[in-house]
Amino acid sequence: MSAFFLELCSFFGINAEAPQTLGELFPWLLQILVALALVLFCFGMVREIVKTICRGRF
Repeated sequence: MSAFFLELCSFFGINAEAPQTLGELFPWLLQILVALALVLFCFGMVREIVKTICRGRF
């Protein structure tokens, strides 16, 4: 799982090291959450497309 996290961080240009101060923590967490939301959104769209195709309704 850590390899997937590191690849996701490098894809979105996020420094994979944990921030050292509280001022660096919030933007870092926001970047992580946005990246994760985008990935989950893409997987959700693919899931819906596959479900639609499997039902035979275009």
